[in-house]
Amino acid sequence: MNKKFIIAVAALFVLTIGGFLYYISTQNKTIEELTESFALEKEDLENEYSQLAIQYEGYKLTVNNDSLEQKLEDQRIKIQRLVEELKQTKAQDAKRISALKKELETVRGVLRYYVAQVDSLNKVNEQLIAENTQVKKEIQNVRNSNANLQSENQQLTKKVTLAAKLSAVGLSARATNKRNKNTSSLKSTTNFVVDFTIAANITAEVGFKDIFVRILTPAEDLLTNAKSGTFQYDGSSVQYSMKKNIEYGGEETQVTLYWNRNETLDPGTYKFEVYADGNKIGQTSLKMEK
Repeated sequence: MNKKFIIAVAALFVLTIGGFLYYISTQNKTIEELTESFALEKEDLENEYSQLAIQYEGYKLTVNNDSLEQKLEDQRIKIQRLVEELKQTKAQDAKRISALKKELETVRGVLRYYVAQVDSLNKVNEQLIAENTQVKKEIQNVRNSNANLQSENQQLTKKVTLAAKLSAVGLSARATNKRNKNTSSLKSTTNFVVDFTIAANITAEVGFKDIFVRILTPAEDLLTNAKSGTFQYDGSSVQYSMKKNIEYGGEETQVTLYWNRNETLDPGTYKFEVYADGNKIGQTSLKMEK
């Protein structure tokens, strides 16, 4: 065999072996780089899934809708399942990692959809709260308006009532003796006389009216006799000394009442109170001596 030929074959073999070893080394390096890349991609994917799970949990806490809350819970469980599957997937399993990435994008899309629904519901709730607040405000305004009207009506009614109230003007009381002369001595007094005028009032109710007079002694005792009785005043039954029934037509009406003395009286100041239509319409006093 030619020596040169053997050397050439040997050299070719060495080059072939060297090239193969270089290829093997290059492939191993490429595989190592891909494996490292897939491992990093897997780690990033796990982190993304974990962050997504946290986002779902956070949105779940802000939702007040049972149906939407259940859908979020279902997605959270799905993410948790995918995370567990990803942890068990080998870094070299590029096909499964790629599939899990696609599922991650799908879940993200679902999250965006639910987030839009949550925002929409929150806007609706805010609008409803604002409308409810406005309605409550309007109701309160109506109540305040009604209260004001009621107060005005009460005041108007009170004014009308006061306007319709009879008034005793020129009210005076005097004591007279048996000759019908005025006296300040109880010793000679036979009668107490009360004079006054019911003032004209076009708003007052016309017709027959009872006029009541209460005579109070200096000791605040009420003078009464067999003809005395009671009348209604301020929600209570009050005793009177004497009364007179008059016809009132809205014009000035002169009234005089006589009290016949029939008992021993003490000196001092006597009070005379006049009532009509359940109201106190006048008062006067008279100082008497022994």
